Amino acid sequence: MVDVLSRLARVSTAVPLGYETLIAPDDPILVHYVQDVLRPELPKVGIVDVSDVPDNNLVARIHGLSSDEALLIECYTPTQHYNLMDDPLSGRVATALDYGYDELCVFGQGVSQNKVHQAVMLGVLRVLVGAGVPLRNTLYWAINNEGCSTHACSEAIVSSLNPRPVFAVCQLGTGLRIWLGNRGRVDLDIHVRGRATHSSNPRAGLSAIDGVNEVLNRLRTLTWDSAHPLLGARHAIPYKIRYVPVAPHTLPSDADLAIDYRMLPGDEPEEAAAAVRGVIGDLSPYVVTVSVGVCQYPALVDAKDPWVVALAAAGDEQGLPPLQTEYPTSCFDAGGLQRLGIPAVTFGARGGDFPLGADFMPISQMMREARTLLRFIVDRIGAV
Repeated sequence: MVDVLSRLARVSTAVPLGYETLIAPDDPILVHYVQDVLRPELPKVGIVDVSDVPDNNLVARIHGLSSDEALLIECYTPTQHYNLMDDPLSGRVATALDYGYDELCVFGQGVSQNKVHQAVMLGVLRVLVGAGVPLRNTLYWAINNEGCSTHACSEAIVSSLNPRPVFAVCQLGTGLRIWLGNRGRVDLDIHVRGRATHSSNPRAGLSAIDGVNEVLNRLRTLTWDSAHPLLGARHAIPYKIRYVPVAPHTLPSDADLAIDYRMLPGDEPEEAAAAVRGVIGDLSPYVVTVSVGVCQYPALVDAKDPWVVALAAAGDEQGLPPLQTEYPTSCFDAGGLQRLGIPAVTFGARGGDFPLGADFMPISQMMREARTLLRFIVDRIGAV
């Protein structure tokens, strides 16, 4: 697994820096990585049943003796973080003493967000196939290219599966905790239109900078009268702004803002947009529009679900603390699977100097993730 992770780390799957932070699942970067790098690894570990799903997604199968149920494990390919690390494609193996880890780690952008989980599952599949472990139910491992902050890739994957999964594990860096739920998120795209002018005569125009300042002031007054006991409160936080035109000594006429609005179970994106429109109100003489962008929905799984209990038990190792459950502030893909009727949790090893620094994966954490998932699969859907 170390050798595989080191090789995967030398191939970029990074989303380029800039205002456009989304990457399409069939972007050439991801097509090359999935088809030319990951796909050839599957026959090496004995997986022969591999199917293509629209938008560059792949599903590997190990068929069970029964067709009644199936377990889905999903990994993801786009890398959004660790953007400022030195030598991001080194794949080197070294200690990470500078970051508090006195042990061997694999370095490279994306190793903790996604590539470690790919190396882990390739190792798990090698053991299952090589040892001839019989499974009672079907195991799916999906390579998911979701980089647009939606659930479109999971929806495409699930629609291709028969039998349909009854539980799913989303592989992501959780610090070997089991994430049982999270708030949803929707991008609210705000456009502010004024009138450009030279900076020597601001009164002749209507600077979008001043308009944005007033939007932000009003947005800070948005409050809600309820929160979720496990997932926390809603919020509406601006995370990127773009002005046009950017010209010499010119006050811009237009601005775009992206608002990260966190939703609770039962919330809908249009309700979030209505709340933001209401708090901004009339900003005349500026023209302000608020539209709904990409969205991922809240997730929440019962801690007593038998699959959750089995995953937690699979992580028990002598001398190590047991796996903990958590409700993080982040948002990912589990909510989309749950909207399809499939309970889903998030789990995986984590490392690196998040979110912009050096990315690395302690080998001990990678090994524990692999052992946990292997035992979980055998205990939960093994035939004996």
